[in-house]
Amino acid sequence: MKKILSCRCGASLTLALYSAAITPAHSMDSVCNRLKAATQVLRTVPFHIYMTETQSFTNPMMAKSAGQIGMGGTKQSEEISTGKNIYVMADGKWIDTQTSFAAMEQDKDDDPDTKKALEESKCKGLPDEAMYGQPATVYLQSIPALGIETKLWISKTTNLPVRTDITNDGGAMKIVTVSRYEYTGVQAPAHAITMKDMVKSKGGR
Repeated sequence: MKKILSCRCGASLTLALYSAAITPAHSMDSVCNRLKAATQVLRTVPFHIYMTETQSFTNPMMAKSAGQIGMGGTKQSEEISTGKNIYVMADGKWIDTQTSFAAMEQDKDDDPDTKKALEESKCKGLPDEAMYGQPATVYLQSIPALGIETKLWISKTTNLPVRTDITNDGGAMKIVTVSRYEYTGVQAPAHAITMKDMVKSKGGR
């Protein structure tokens, strides 16, 4: 069974994973190098992501059970990165994840199977498209062993990502996340709480 990359900071985590996936083995691939440069700039550039996530299940009984615990269907969410911290919107509250895009990129999984999967990632260029009124270079990157594929639109004007479509296919469960990136007036949200405080508010310890 393929691993589902599941985290509140889904879009940022997946982009960080992709950046880490472009290893020295890919250094001779000009497409991979351009893609890495476009995503690594997010280490320091503040950004605000508006996401639409759709979860689906191949098994109807699993889908029914997931629906009973609030999973499945389509949900809206947001993420903010200030260059230092990443904040995610959950249940109407901003949560300070107390990590950064750069830290997630450097925090590589020690599992040998995952490392091997990252080394076998693939990237290719697609025909240019207009996205949100901007001419964009388009890339497709995949990690077949993990069932993760991302289509990225990089603005030709700013050289920054403007949209990503991330498909995380675990077989029994599929997550498709469409993200729009904004870079103007990005600030840390007021009254953000920690993940620990979020758990406490739900009755956890």
